Parts: sequence; structure tokens; C-alpha cells
Amino acid sequence: MNEGSNMHRSHLTAWVLMGSVLGASLCTQPIAAQVIPDATLPAGERSQVSGNPNVQIDGGARRGGSLFHSFSQFSIPTGGSAYFNNAIDVQNIFSRVTGGSISNIDGLIRANGTANLFLLNPNGILFGPNASLNIGGSFVASTADSINFADNFQYSATNPQTTPLLTISVPVGLQMGTNPGRIAMQGNGYDLSVAVPIFSPLVRGSSTAGLRVPAGRTLALIGGDIDIAGGTLTAEQGRIELGSVRDGQVNLSSTNSGFAFDYQESQRFGDIRLSRQALGDASGGGLIQVQGNQVSLADGSLLLIQNRGTQAGGSIRVDATQSLELSGGSPDGRFTGGLNSQTVGVRSGADVAVSTRQLAARYGAAIIARSYGSGRAGNITVQASNSVQAVGFSSINPSVLSTIGNSAFSSGDAGDVTVSTQKITILEGGTIGSVTFGIGRGGDVTVNAFDSIKLIGQSSLSSQSVLNALTIGAGDAGQLTVNTSRLVAQDGGAVTTVTLGSGRAGSLTVNAKESVEVSGRSPLFLPSYVGSSAPIASDTLKQAYRLPDRPSGNSGSVTINTPRLSISDGAYVGVSNDGTGSAGTLRVTTNSIVVDNSGAITAATVSGEGGNIDLNVRDFLLLRNNSSITASAGGTGNGGNIQINAGSIVAVPSENSDIRANSVNARGGSVTINASGIFGIQFRPQNTPLSDITATGASSAQSGTVQLNIERFDPTSGLVALPTTVVDSSRLIVQGCPANQGNSFVISGRGGLPPTPEQQLDDDAEWSDRRRLNVAQKMDQRSRGRGDADFGVSAQSNETQRRRDVSYAKSPDTPIMEAAGVQVTSTGEIFLVASTPDPTIQNRLNQAVTCQER
Repeated sequence: MNEGSNMHRSHLTAWVLMGSVLGASLCTQPIAAQVIPDATLPAGERSQVSGNPNVQIDGGARRGGSLFHSFSQFSIPTGGSAYFNNAIDVQNIFSRVTGGSISNIDGLIRANGTANLFLLNPNGILFGPNASLNIGGSFVASTADSINFADNFQYSATNPQTTPLLTISVPVGLQMGTNPGRIAMQGNGYDLSVAVPIFSPLVRGSSTAGLRVPAGRTLALIGGDIDIAGGTLTAEQGRIELGSVRDGQVNLSSTNSGFAFDYQESQRFGDIRLSRQALGDASGGGLIQVQGNQVSLADGSLLLIQNRGTQAGGSIRVDATQSLELSGGSPDGRFTGGLNSQTVGVRSGADVAVSTRQLAARYGAAIIARSYGSGRAGNITVQASNSVQAVGFSSINPSVLSTIGNSAFSSGDAGDVTVSTQKITILEGGTIGSVTFGIGRGGDVTVNAFDSIKLIGQSSLSSQSVLNALTIGAGDAGQLTVNTSRLVAQDGGAVTTVTLGSGRAGSLTVNAKESVEVSGRSPLFLPSYVGSSAPIASDTLKQAYRLPDRPSGNSGSVTINTPRLSISDGAYVGVSNDGTGSAGTLRVTTNSIVVDNSGAITAATVSGEGGNIDLNVRDFLLLRNNSSITASAGGTGNGGNIQINAGSIVAVPSENSDIRANSVNARGGSVTINASGIFGIQFRPQNTPLSDITATGASSAQSGTVQLNIERFDPTSGLVALPTTVVDSSRLIVQGCPANQGNSFVISGRGGLPPTPEQQLDDDAEWSDRRRLNVAQKMDQRSRGRGDADFGVSAQSNETQRRRDVSYAKSPDTPIMEAAGVQVTSTGEIFLVASTPDPTIQNRLNQAVTCQER
């Protein structure tokens, strides 16, 4: 039998033809259906086919609640249909294709009752734009080799059984081959509309195009690579499964919504691509799961769960071993492509979870969870082992930004956002964060990037690249927590909590193990910024978001913990409020702060109370080139308070770098500095062109306070009182050390000595004890030890373990004696000697030792 060879040739032929078939919109001319039974099932139980192009399929092998069909070919032309005429009580229909051809389906597949339908073709399955389903149960299309059952039976399409070994047990998995065929689907894109982009929920149309299963059922495509170009998959309140698997078994189990799949026994995955406004829709609290290697959604393609009324929960989950790439919006610019969870009712929205190595949202694509009602928006969780990118905006509609975040537009709260990865890059107006437009609370945002976070630049409409927690309404913003090694905000990038309305801005906490670097402005002069603020929105934003003329909410508090903080080139760090509210408190704990070239640390208000600044700097605070630390109030509020604890504070007097706690119309604030030294900057009652420390008020009577606590050097600290009586050295030094008695040599002087008599005096020994000691016995011969000046030496016998003040008989060995001078030989060797004929030579003991080549 040459079936394998025939299958291979047919497989190649079919794939060569596939491109032209898809390009011509599959079967544009009426042709006969190719639904042909094979002879692998027992006689009398084989599939029976009648009619054309509308095919009716009878017969099959019945085992309990399962019905088995087997075909050599299975294709449906445009306008055609395949009708499985099964008994009403059949629970599962298992159909396989054993020939070598791909299944081209551009018509209707239907079945009786509520039976689940499995279509198995290892060669590949192609769904055209007119493909549709009319079945009462779940639909599973797969290019696996076989369906595995609980009793170890395999219903195989590559090795079909000719004996009646069928089963009544339940299916437990899909066994993938080594090179499973591809599943492709074409369509004309989704049928969606929106009244006002962003502010209005999506409206799902009445189109029945694409593959659709009844409410609460499963629609699954499990195969090799999966390519959906404009196709739509719908499983309301049910489950959509896209699995691209290269080998192993995909486990399945029965659930209330049909079937659940897991991939724990699979090691290699293929690629999944959705393009041309493709749609996977499991609205009504359903579940969408995507498993692949490289997963991409382009051209406004969406995975969507929208909950209305009392519908609740659900989840969108994407597991991509290599990457998930979201790119672009719809061609008309009205729809954001990507992963989209919405709640319009009173219950919570679906959660969104991504697990991958690399995640990128580009050109207006997004991962978003929104609440348009009283229900809470879903949570967003991203686990990316390597990197996360949010880059750019839609070229068609620049107001559509690349986003990872959630939002609330009414009374419901926004969900939380958690992103964990090695590196985060946000460019050209990209955004990660949470925002509330209504009375609901904003979600908390937690970002963990173990290597670095970089925010650079802005969009063409002046939207900064940001990590944010924002309120535009009456609801309070959430908290923003950033954990990383290195945080960089550059050329307009920002990390911020903001209020533009009456709600309070959330708190911001930054923990950076290496550094925080904030520098520069955008091309449109938007400064880079890390902090909390209440700015006055532009007229465009006021009109677009229905904002008040001035915000009334309070700014949040900011805490920064890092070894090094750098602020330069017009960038700033701090808390500010341009509305009627108060600024928060800025707390920084660091080893060093450098503020340069118009950089600033601020706690400023226009009309409210000035904010507070608390800086704890272990080493130094450096202010250069018109930089500043300010806690000021511009309206009726008092100036803020500045507390600085630093090793030293350094500025250049002529560079006009200031520390200010001023108020324009009320009392000045306070400045308290505790430092070891302050250089180049000083207190003055008014600001000058020099580097100043000020706390001015509306008048001299309303000036604030400046307190400088500088640690002065005490020349008497650390000194040791000298004895008032002269020590009798004869009672401190023994007259001899007997050899070979296990004695010890103890140095008790304060300096000028080597550790042992055998070691040289170090070159950096700049102090020596010049007191002369009376030596009882003088030695004429040279000492054998080098550097053996024995100022303050005691000898202790190990035999008695107590000090003796006695003289020992002279040992045959040469005893160690006090050096009285040095001698230099003709070869350059230096010897310490007990006596010297030239008394001036001993002065060399007090000179620094250097080694020069002779």
C-alpha cells in the first residue's frame, strides 16, 4: 500500500494551490462538494453521503453517545453545505479525514440536536469567507493526528483502524503529529461600531458571518500555524480556543461551556496571526485562550469580551512562548486593535492575562480593560520574561495611542494593572497605566522591571510617553508603584500620578536599585517628569474630556528610593498643583542627588498650601546651572517645608541655583538643613542672581524660617590625654629574650612600627615615636632583623604565663635591639644598626621610604 506516498504528494499539491485558492476568495464558482467516505469503518457503519452541493451525511458508527465518521476527503464549496443527520441523543460526532487533501470549507456545516462536532484533518483546514456553523454543541477543528480517549483508544486519521475498535469512553486529548497542517480562515472583518471612540462601548452588529457556536459552547481551532485574516469567531458566554502546537498531546476535558484545553504535555508551539480586523468574541463572561509561539494581532484585529447587564467575569489569556505583538488599529482609525475587555453592566469585566517572553504594542494597538457601567473593569496582568514595549500611535488617528492599561468611565472602578518583566520601553506617546473619567476609583498600577524602565519622547499630538495613574473626574486615581534597577525619563517621558478634576491623584512610589535619571524636554518643550501633579489641561483636552477650567483635587505624595538621583536639562521631580488643591509630599532617600542645567525638585502650588520636600542624602547634593529645590505657593497658600539631611550641599555661587520655600501672597515656608558642609550657596533674605537659600513671604513680616545645622570640626575631638609623669622605660623593657623558649614579641606603640621585626616599614608611615630609650646592653654587630625598632616591647614566657622583670643570661643567638641608625651598602642595601659612626645618618629613620632604581 502506497498511501503515505500518495498522502505526501496530495499534501504538497494542496498547499501549492492554497495561495491561489485563498487569494480568489475560495471557490468563487459553484463546484461539487468533496465529501467522500472511506472504507476504514466496519461495513454497515460507514458514512453515507448523498446530495450535491448540499451534502447529507448519514450512517456512521454509533458507540454510546458518540458517533464516528471517516472520510477520504471533506470539502464544502461556496454556497454548499454538509449536514450531519445524526440522532438527537448523540453527544459527540467525531469525523476524520484520512486522505491526503486539505479540507476547503466555504459553506455551511450543520448537525442535529446539541451534539459536539470534531473535525480532524492532519493535512490542514481552510475556512473561506462564507464558512459557517449551525450546530447545537461545541465545534473543534484540528489538524492533530488523532483523538485520544480515556481508555487509551486513539481515533487516528494517519493510522485508521479497519477493525471495529471504537470506544464509548470520553475524549481526553488531541495527539499532534510532528508536522501538523495549518488552519487558515478568511473573512471580511468584524461587524462593530462605536458612537464615540474611547468614551463609548463597542456595539456588536447582527452579522452571522464567520464561525459561531451557541451560547455557552466551545469554538476551538487546534493545529499547526493558525492564520485568521478577517475571519470572525464567536462563542458568547462560551470559550474560544486557539492553539498552535507542533508536537505532543493537547489535553482536553469536559466543562459546562464545552471543553477546556491545556498544553502541559506539549513542548513546541507554532505561530498564530490575526489580521485584517479579525475577531475572537466571547462576550457575556466567556473565556478566550490563545497558545502559541509567536502570536500577533494586526490591522485592528481584536480578542473581545464585553459583559452587559448581570453578565460577569471571564478572561482573555494569551500564552506566547516567544512573543506577542499587537500592531495598528482599524483602517478607519476608529478601533483599537489588541486585547479588549469591557463591562457595560453592573458586574465585573473579564480579566486579561499575558504570559510571554517579549510583548510589544505598536502603532495604536492596546491591551485594555474598561468599565462603562457600575461594574468594575477587569484586571490586567502581564508576565514577560524579557521585555515589554508600548510604542507610538495610530498613523490614521494620532489620538489612538499604544496602551497597556484600564479605565473607568462611570461609577464603576477601574481594575488593577500589573506588569513584570526585565525591561520596559515606552516611546512616542506609548502608555502604561490606569485612568478614571467618572466617580469610580482608578486602578492601582504596579510595574516590576528588574533591569530598566525607559520612557522617551511624545506623540505627534503632544501625548507624553508615560507610566501613570490618572483621574479626570470625581473619582480618585489609583496608586502607582515602580520597582526597577534603572529608571530613565527622557525627552518628555514621565512617571506620574495626575488629577485633572476633583478626584485626588494617587501616591507614587519608585524603588530603583541603581539610579533614577530624569532629563530633557520633548520637541514641543514638555519636560520629563517624575512626580504627582494637578495641571491645567489644554483647551483641546478640556473640550474632549469635558474638564473644568482648573482642577480641584489634591496631588498625591511621591516617594523615591534609589542610590543615585539625577535631574537635568529642564526636567523635574516633585509634587505640584496648578488648581485649587494642595500639593503632596516628596520624600527622597538616596546616596547622591545631582540637579543640573535648570533641573528642579519641586513642591509647588498656585493657590493651595505649598507641598513638602524631604531629602535624605547620605553623601552629597549638587546644584548646578540655574537648578532649584522649591516648596512654593503662588496664591493665598503658605510656602511649603523643605527638610534636607545630607553629607554635603554644593553649588556654584554665580550659577543662581536656589533652595526656596517662598510664598507670593502669604507666609513663607521653612527650610531646615542638616549637613556636614554647605558650599557655594547661602541664606539670603531675598532671591538674588546668586545661589540662595530663601523662605520669603508676602512681606518681611511674613517671611518663613531657614535653619542651617552644619557639623563643625572639633580639633579636640578624638585626642588622648598624655600622662603627666615620665615613664621609667627600664621597668617596661626586659634586658634579654632567651632563645627557643616559645616567647612572643608584642608591639604596644601607637604607630611608626612594622607589624613584626622582620618586616619593612611601609612607605606611607609618616609618624614615628622619636623618644630615646635607655638600652642596658649595646650591640656592636648589625641586627639580623630589618625594621626592628622595638619601641615599647615586652617579653612573656610561655612557661609561667606571667610577666617577669628579670635579666636572662645572654643567649648564643643575637638578641633584637633597638635601632639607632641606618647604613647603606655600596650595593644599595639598607640595614638598621644599633649604633653608627655618623650620628646624622639616624635622621634617615624619619624620612619617607622610597625605592628608586640605582
